[in-house]
Amino acid sequence: MFQDAVMIPVGNWSKKRLQALGVKDFIRDQSKTSSGFGKKVINWVGRDKVYPTNVLHMATECAYKYHSATFPVDLPSWFIKLFTEKGDVVLDPFVGSGTTALAAKQLGRHFVGIDIVPEYCRISEKRVGIINQTLDALI
Repeated sequence: MFQDAVMIPVGNWSKKRLQALGVKDFIRDQSKTSSGFGKKVINWVGRDKVYPTNVLHMATECAYKYHSATFPVDLPSWFIKLFTEKGDVVLDPFVGSGTTALAAKQLGRHFVGIDIVPEYCRISEKRVGIINQTLDALI
């Protein structure tokens, strides 16, 4: 995994919060919900970026309306950045409208898209701007 590729800015809240450190901020404070997770606030001092929470925040509406199950390009982009590097190949076995292929292309990755519905293949080819290219031609 390439976790550094998906780090996010700490945010302005940290300036005020990290100036007022308490005793508990220097030790690993266990979660009050008994989840097994904890935090050590002192680890945030001096950091500009952090790993995101386990919730991805992005628009839920996408602009592409020619497929019944489209999703925002930001969704596959996040996972592509997390699990691949530029030049790697992304496989989308249910290419649909081509959102994942588009994200891969925008991020400098190669892609292979497969779909059982020929119309979806045509939609994704048009959307991504390719016509009948093969993996060999891309690499």
